[in-house]
Amino acid sequence: MRRNYRFTPAAALMMFLALLCGPEAAWSAPRADLERVELTAGNNSVANMLTALAKLAGYYEEEGLEVGLNVANNNADGFSALNSGKAIATGGGATAPLNLIDEGVDFVIIGGAMAEGATLFTLPQRAGEWEKIDADSVRGKKIGVTRAQSGDIAFRAALARQGLDLKTMEFVELGDCPTIIQGVLKGTLDAGIVFMTFREAAEAQGLAPALPIDRLAPGFICCRVVTTRDYLEKYRPQLVKVLKAQIKAYRLYRTDQEKTLELLKEFIIVGDDVLRSQIYTYGHLTLTPNPAKSLIRNHYEGMKLIGYAKGTADLDRHIDTGLFAEALESVLLEYPGDSVFLELKKDFEATE
Repeated sequence: MRRNYRFTPAAALMMFLALLCGPEAAWSAPRADLERVELTAGNNSVANMLTALAKLAGYYEEEGLEVGLNVANNNADGFSALNSGKAIATGGGATAPLNLIDEGVDFVIIGGAMAEGATLFTLPQRAGEWEKIDADSVRGKKIGVTRAQSGDIAFRAALARQGLDLKTMEFVELGDCPTIIQGVLKGTLDAGIVFMTFREAAEAQGLAPALPIDRLAPGFICCRVVTTRDYLEKYRPQLVKVLKAQIKAYRLYRTDQEKTLELLKEFIIVGDDVLRSQIYTYGHLTLTPNPAKSLIRNHYEGMKLIGYAKGTADLDRHIDTGLFAEALESVLLEYPGDSVFLELKKDFEATE
């Protein structure tokens, strides 16, 4: 059936803006009744999907915010956005901000995003070599890793905590996961730790998931929500609202798969099957806004244990869970009996 549309001056203006600035211009057009803030999220994986989902589902607007969502697909882009004033908070890996905090940068972690999500891959015929982890099974192994990858830190720390000598293994730091995959395929690496974004690619090229890292380090953290000390002091009420919206997005993700997937397709640039697999069927991934202070501390201690950090940072100063607690309590006042929010509160209290 043909529909008749009126090409009004307002419609023409919106089309002009979209052509001039791309789709984000129309999507993020400011509203006079909302307070504008800028955030970042990656659009090549599900790691920061709660940040995007809160916008796509309208939860930021419910909290009186008009959020500009800037794409940052790596830690450097996110931190650059913070430093340049293009965002008041960013989502990124846990190791990189902790490294910078360790070096004296005044970042503050205020929320969670993703945990787990990394796997050690091998050739299929060698997957059995990782069924038992002991000094003999790991000796002489050459493993490909990427710098600041949470799965790599969690893996090494778990082995060290078991009393294994990491010097009996060789960790080869490479530029990206595709290079690791090729190294394993060619036999120049015995195994490689690949994070969730490249899991399907590794399997499609014939590698086997020999060891999900969460088998050794259950619940190890990955992406966190990070801001600066200055932004925390200047925008604390707005950041509480940001976290409140992301808590509501978490409930949507937990209770309505189809709506969640349909909305996220507007922002995350992966295939529909990959999106569903990564969020709902992978089984070795946790998506939660819980900042999980005790798990951040555990990750930092692991970094110290394997020589990845000096260990001089006062984490009590650089982790502020008060914003999340305030946001969660505000949500619970609106939905006092909601099972998802009550479960989230239980998890939060268990990881403080």
